[in-house]
Amino acid sequence: MAFAVRPMTVTDVPQSVQVERDAFPSISPPTAFRRELNVKIASYLTSWRINKPTVNTVTDSTKLAVEGLPQARLIGSLVSGARKAWESTPDTEDLIAGYLGIWYVADEAHIMAIGVRNKYRGEGVGELLLISGIEQALKRRTRLITLEVRESNHIAINLYKKYLFSQRGIRKRYYADNREDAIIMSTDIISMPSYIDHFQALVRDHAQRWGHSDRVLG
Repeated sequence: MAFAVRPMTVTDVPQSVQVERDAFPSISPPTAFRRELNVKIASYLTSWRINKPTVNTVTDSTKLAVEGLPQARLIGSLVSGARKAWESTPDTEDLIAGYLGIWYVADEAHIMAIGVRNKYRGEGVGELLLISGIEQALKRRTRLITLEVRESNHIAINLYKKYLFSQRGIRKRYYADNREDAIIMSTDIISMPSYIDHFQALVRDHAQRWGHSDRVLG
């Protein structure tokens, strides 16, 4: 798996804002991630990977001189190589591909959002974040997990059904951008052996398809 999971930090906020804009372009108001990170009942996780720098090589002037490259071309090559190296200075920050926001109220967990950059959709990142959220909820001894999802978002609905979320109601005209209805979905009690067995089998399937992923849940 190219991505791992860990709690969101303040340094992740700029990229998380980018992810949200990409995943939810019509969201209003945008999530105040910095403030949310200080809310005790809120938890934010990110899917991330180390951003490996690209090595930029400036042409060796000694080698060029020995090969008889004219001085004008030698100087031009050096300047060009230096410019390319400067322009493509690698970004050493971790790459954030997605995030999950979850709130804990009493004995319930409520998934606020799972956002994934469009570039990384279809690569198991959203499912990895959902797995991590469920694992965290189990770790915190949460009774069940709820969420809302657009009625037109069939891909997300099918993913949630896969993890035994079922429809429990409708929020009419819930989304501000187009007044679309939201489907309320919820699990049964996640500490039940039947749910845990089903969940662990799905986690194994995900790892088999996408590879092992390290997860730090906070």
